[in-house]
Order: sequence, then structure tokens, then C-alpha cells
Amino acid sequence: MQDHEIKIIAVAIIIAAGILLRRLLKPKARILRHKRKQEQARRVLEKINTIPLMPQRLAYLRKIDPLTFEELLLEGFERRGHRVVRNTHYSGDGGIDGSVQIDGETHLLQAKRYAKHINRQHIADFSALIAARNCKGIFIHTGRTGAGAKDLVLQDHRLTILSGQKLLNFLNSETFIKD
Repeated sequence: MQDHEIKIIAVAIIIAAGILLRRLLKPKARILRHKRKQEQARRVLEKINTIPLMPQRLAYLRKIDPLTFEELLLEGFERRGHRVVRNTHYSGDGGIDGSVQIDGETHLLQAKRYAKHINRQHIADFSALIAARNCKGIFIHTGRTGAGAKDLVLQDHRLTILSGQKLLNFLNSETFIKD
């Protein structure tokens, strides 16, 4: 091999090593997105309590980004001193949005931003999920809880709904979610 061939190979190796190092050291896009949504959630927490009326506060929550809403709730639990486990990926609709340890028990979280009544089937699906995982669950939403959905919650002692004034109090750090 001649000198110029060795130099070309050396340069190629240095470039390849540089690209590899950059990929290893650069935060992944999903990690950056999580951090951005967490920052947005903190800003929402500061703003929500400056809105004077309950209906306006709920309307504001319905308009924020769904992923920011999830992070807002996780932030609320963290501010109460609970250990929160965030998903490595946002789940999309129907998945678990995180989990929290409350009094030594795992509670799965599902967050929904509804404008009207909640979908009873969403509660039933979440109830089945927490039963399959043998843990408790907190279904958190911005809509109205109809009689059918309330009946499902009454039938399942592992399931708690956090909505309306209780949700706003939770975000304001006034109350804990135990019934």
C-alpha cells in the first residue's frame, strides 16, 4: 500500500469514528421531545392556577397538546413526592401514559382530554388492563363522567377517576386523589 492510500483510509476511519461518536453522544429526538413536553407541562402548571374560573381552566386543559397533558399529570405526581415512571415512548391513544407509586402500590395512569362525556369503553378497556397487570389505575380526564362510566368505577375498587374539580385541585396541589 502506498502513502496516499494509507492517508485516505486513515481519513475515512476518522470520519466514520466521528459520525459514530456524534450518534452515540447526540440525544435522540424522542428524548428531546420528552424534555420539551416536560418544560411545557411546567409552564402550564404555572399558568393554570392563574385562570380564575373552573370552566375556563378545564377548557384550557382541553386545548393543550395531549403529550403535554400527560407530562402535566406526571409532574403533578412528582411534585407530591411520588415516584413516577415515564414511558420511554409516548403510547398514543389507548396505552398507558405512565405509572406512579402511591403508598407502595403501582398505579397505571391514563390521560384523556375530552370536550364532552367520556367514552365508557375507554374506562372498560383501562379497567381490563389494570386487572390484567394486577395493579391499580387512575383514569384522568377533562370531560364529563356519565352514569355508565361511574358505574364501572364503582364495580372496580382498583380504579380511580380524576376529573373536574378534583383534577383542578390536584393540579393546584390542594388535595390528594384518595377518595
